[in-house]
Amino acid sequence: MASRERFAFVLFKPQSAGNIGAAARALKNMGFDDLRLVAPGTLKSREAAAMAVHADDVLARATVYPDLAAAIADCSVAVGTTSRRGGYRSRANPLRAAAAELDAIAGSNKIAIVFGREDRGLTNRELKLCNRLVTIPTAPEYPSLNLAQAVVVVAYELMMAAGESAAAEIEAARAPQFAAAARAPHFVAAAISDPMLARMEEALVSIGFIPDDNPDHIMFAIREILGRSGLTAREAEILNGMARQMRWVAEGGYRTLAEKRRAGKKLR
Repeated sequence: MASRERFAFVLFKPQSAGNIGAAARALKNMGFDDLRLVAPGTLKSREAAAMAVHADDVLARATVYPDLAAAIADCSVAVGTTSRRGGYRSRANPLRAAAAELDAIAGSNKIAIVFGREDRGLTNRELKLCNRLVTIPTAPEYPSLNLAQAVVVVAYELMMAAGESAAAEIEAARAPQFAAAARAPHFVAAAISDPMLARMEEALVSIGFIPDDNPDHIMFAIREILGRSGLTAREAEILNGMARQMRWVAEGGYRTLAEKRRAGKKLR
């Protein structure tokens, strides 16, 4: 399916070459091939190749990045995976429902699925760069999955969602007026939205809306809101303008404007 080409699977600091190879195999099994590695702890080619088996082409094309921001820079949506609950993570969506939503926007947008380290998953620092969260339902007694297992489960659900949407597209082709209305808009990539969010954070701190010593709680919520809706280029432009204006007001610029207005009234 065309939408499968729009997904990138990002392994953040994987520690096991075997897991990297097994993840490559999982992606090929389900029809995906964009594997990205962020600062991998090991790249022992023999061990990775042994686990990849016939997915050596996916493994050979895997790209390595120095940090998570670089790995997702071209993606409009970054989805963090988590097995832990509580706090910000409590808003994580079950994988099956999330897969259908992601497939619906994948035709127009590049989507990154981000997996954390084997020993501790994704920390809040990495989740700050994700605008959606998903969790794989498991038995509560032991919710933690092996990295490669998590990759294959997510890839499977996305493959199934793509198959269902393809069937729906065939049906919609008989009524093209409805198909046109269903097309998802093209959202801006993280390389544009992340700097905008950084400016928004600075602006909200400057006007006292969020505390400068702990802005993450509110910024997580804002990132999630924007992640659900997606941002077009025009909308990102508007939010950048809002952030600049808030900073300008906080730094006293409005006083100068008020003085100019008062002076203008006196002249009349």
